[in-house]
Amino acid sequence: MKLNRKIATALAAAGIGYTIGNINPAYIVGLRKGYDIRKRGSGNPGATNIMLLEGKKAGAFVTAFDISKAAVSVGLARNLFPRCKSAGELAGAGCVIGHMYPALMNFRGGKGLACLGGVILSFGVNDFLLSLFSESILLLATRYLCLVPVTASALYPVYHGVTSGNWEGAAILGSLALPIWSKHRENFERIKSGKELKLDFLWDKDGELERIGWEEE
Repeated sequence: MKLNRKIATALAAAGIGYTIGNINPAYIVGLRKGYDIRKRGSGNPGATNIMLLEGKKAGAFVTAFDISKAAVSVGLARNLFPRCKSAGELAGAGCVIGHMYPALMNFRGGKGLACLGGVILSFGVNDFLLSLFSESILLLATRYLCLVPVTASALYPVYHGVTSGNWEGAAILGSLALPIWSKHRENFERIKSGKELKLDFLWDKDGELERIGWEEE
């Protein structure tokens, strides 16, 4: 019975995260503007694409929403299942998967950067700031935003295990590395061909879009 209860609790925590993860603000903003964001711009229902299509304010809103929904998922699961030591990690991982593969959107979701950031933030401001600092160095060196979630999804779980002592939870978070990498394969291909958007789009949007030959459909 105890094993069955533990499995049920784990599924419930992950299910909470997955359900909340299905709420995609970029998709909702697109619908309010009269289009499916998955058919416009880069086709990714995330903050960068909505920023290119609707401006920086819309991009900031989507980013904040995605970070918040992940943090809410972790906090809610921890409060509902205080005896489950990895409830937060299960909900956080579930939220990222729900964002990337949402049933409500025929499993065609975003790429998980902001959600992953929200999960890290939920485990501590220091965790978030340290991750932000280290990933900012990588970002400034390469100028490719797509490298941030790929490296963070591989490195943060190790840090989490070392600092928290919860290696079960670290393994759960580590399971996100493969799906996040898979979601970014097309970005790696664009890097090879010189068509991947660089961080420069934040201050030179027109120049970057011209460089990569970006066309809004």
